[in-house]
Amino acid sequence: MEKVDRSVVNMANKVNVLRILWENKCIFRAEIARMTGLSQPTVLKIVDEFMERGLVNISGKGISSGGKPPLMLEFRWDAYYIIGVDINEYRIEIILMDLSFDIIDKRIQDNREVDTADTILKRLAEEIRELIGEHPNEESRILGIGVGIPGIVDAQKGILIYSTELGWKNVNLKEYLKQYFDGQITIDDSTRAFAIEEKIFGKGKDIKNFLCLNLASGIGSALVLDGNLYYGSSGSSGQLGHVAVEREGPLCSCGNYGCLEHYASGRAIEEAARRVVENHWESQITDLVYGDAGKVDLNIVFEAAMGGDRTALGILEKASDYLAMAVSGVVNLTDPEMIICEGKISRECPIFMEMFKTALRRRGMKYVGREVEIVISNTENYMGSFGSASFILEQFIKSGGEAERFVRVRGNSNQRLDYVG
Repeated sequence: MEKVDRSVVNMANKVNVLRILWENKCIFRAEIARMTGLSQPTVLKIVDEFMERGLVNISGKGISSGGKPPLMLEFRWDAYYIIGVDINEYRIEIILMDLSFDIIDKRIQDNREVDTADTILKRLAEEIRELIGEHPNEESRILGIGVGIPGIVDAQKGILIYSTELGWKNVNLKEYLKQYFDGQITIDDSTRAFAIEEKIFGKGKDIKNFLCLNLASGIGSALVLDGNLYYGSSGSSGQLGHVAVEREGPLCSCGNYGCLEHYASGRAIEEAARRVVENHWESQITDLVYGDAGKVDLNIVFEAAMGGDRTALGILEKASDYLAMAVSGVVNLTDPEMIICEGKISRECPIFMEMFKTALRRRGMKYVGREVEIVISNTENYMGSFGSASFILEQFIKSGGEAERFVRVRGNSNQRLDYVG
């Protein structure tokens, strides 16, 4: 029993030291000992092991206080690489990056003219294979492929159970990609990927409890509770867009009635604006599209609202109130310190965000002692790919820097995508 306990302690020490080395560009051993509470001989032993593996370099010397000058340690960002993938209704985004998430190369593919999962995933596999093949120096040191996709995801099995955004159901993404690649492959919901990225890099880094909202064409959410990403008993947590907010609302593709996405998503806002044009109501929305409802998009609604158009402002206010109705329930149940928002609506429509904050204050409990902070994510580009890559990075750190298997390209496969269920 003592031997098992010692191995657990040793691994925990390695993880703590590795995380500090990764988080700090340059650091002395004595600083690591102070930050971890470990003895300097223990830190020395762990660091020496990391140096043997090529994870750490000596980058210089400090000022001596009497003995040998202390050695400055530097984490090697180029020791290994990660491929991060984001799949959404508009495009596939594939990024090869080092361990600091500096981009080595990327591929962007438009999805709007492609309507089948089989075609999109075949293209994804081909693009990843080409990307790896064009980087022979990095090819043998790729830790894994992380894939983020919107919807209900069984992360353990790598199965997309359902996605309203893509219209896919019961697609075994992990099994499909393993036809093309050996090595570590993770599949998860894109908003959970966003949350883990915020926890490692972003505004959630030093916060134990926060809620992430992805406000785009659909509505995604993810919770970090007590420092850990919350999955729930079946792994389907975070389906805020499918919380019922109207008892007699329309039937949703998920099978429920009156779901939040029918009232507060980007698609819902666009649909409300199209009705304005189709009914020939007086509004800047109608003027901006010259009476053509087919030209209505979020940008048109935002432009009209910023121009003071009452109809556009009314559409946004109604949507923000429905969103606040659903989010207030999450806030009352989980008491997050912060709500971190991402997506086109949160980034490009400050009017909507102010309406949402006002509505949430109005709907929130009056006796909780403080007001939850609502912020916009710092990650502007490639949020989805960085988020999905963060799962690979986090697993690498939690393993104490062990890299047992690397991604390897398998032979060509003509096998079609397997659907599950």
